[in-house]
Amino acid sequence: MKTRTKQLFIAVLAGMASNYGVASMNEQFNVEPTTEQRLYDATYDSVEFLQLINTALVDDIVGQSVMMSVDGGVTGRAGVENDDTKERQTRDVAGLAKREYRCHPVECDIHLSWAKMDQWSKFPDFHQRYRNHVRQAIALDIIKIGFHGTSAAPFTNIATNTMLQDVNIGWLQLIRRDAPERAVSEGATVGEIRIGEGGDYENLDQAVFDALQAIPEHKRVNMVAIIGDELLANDQNKLYAKQSHTPSEKTKIELEQVIKTYGGLASYKIPFFPSRGILVTSFKNLSHYVQAGSTRTHVEDNPKKKRVEDYLSRNDSYYIEDLEKIAYFESANVKLPNKAGTGWE
Repeated sequence: MKTRTKQLFIAVLAGMASNYGVASMNEQFNVEPTTEQRLYDATYDSVEFLQLINTALVDDIVGQSVMMSVDGGVTGRAGVENDDTKERQTRDVAGLAKREYRCHPVECDIHLSWAKMDQWSKFPDFHQRYRNHVRQAIALDIIKIGFHGTSAAPFTNIATNTMLQDVNIGWLQLIRRDAPERAVSEGATVGEIRIGEGGDYENLDQAVFDALQAIPEHKRVNMVAIIGDELLANDQNKLYAKQSHTPSEKTKIELEQVIKTYGGLASYKIPFFPSRGILVTSFKNLSHYVQAGSTRTHVEDNPKKKRVEDYLSRNDSYYIEDLEKIAYFESANVKLPNKAGTGWE
């Protein structure tokens, strides 16, 4: 790297070491808890979806939920005034589940070539740009694993698991594993959920509404529908076709004034969510835990490869707080009418 870039890099390392409270970034170290919290807060803040769900540092690598839930209600009457044998009974406001979470080690290791650093060094805020880019990349991977992770392999292979399926067990896999009855895979036809005229559901509204019915009424608090891109696009295309000769209505669609809710629920399009999937739950029912004190980091200038290498590792886990408060239509099984209108695909 150029002399100016080298000087900037040294200053950046000194600043990072000061922020982490260590003498040098050249040695691997555990991140101090307060700094660790700030690190993950900044990561979560880089993507809106992660600001909506539960995120927390947990003490143990294996444990139970750390979140509270009062969906069952805490209000009632014991009738102690008229019966001396009765007593008022408290209810557990925490509503802690008896299921365990299990953190797995994950590594976020990246590098930046000297040539790229030379190009970026002209920006006064080079370091901030770089850190923001890295944080967002890590945050997007958290989401990607949450929706596609099926296992925690000892050795991961991104070439064959492009959606990081082997890094950790995500939310959708937790439904399949721990509450398979809530992972809907078929309607009247074996292995298929048909959405469209003549199918299991006439439209997307009906499908979302039916998914909501699988959740006990007293737990339908702050419910939302996360819907895959392809289903939203298909529904939007039908609206375009219907309003093709009405320009004002077309404008409403483009401004997203038409597609806001499905089945009475606010709908959301989330990065990396399966293209034909439907997930009905509350945002706060989805959690991402990081084991406190597990974060280790190290930055190394590697002349052999003419690049700077940045290593970060942590132990983390995905968790569903209440399995009764979630329903998922399997993306791979959802079928739509074909273009000819003669079948399903």
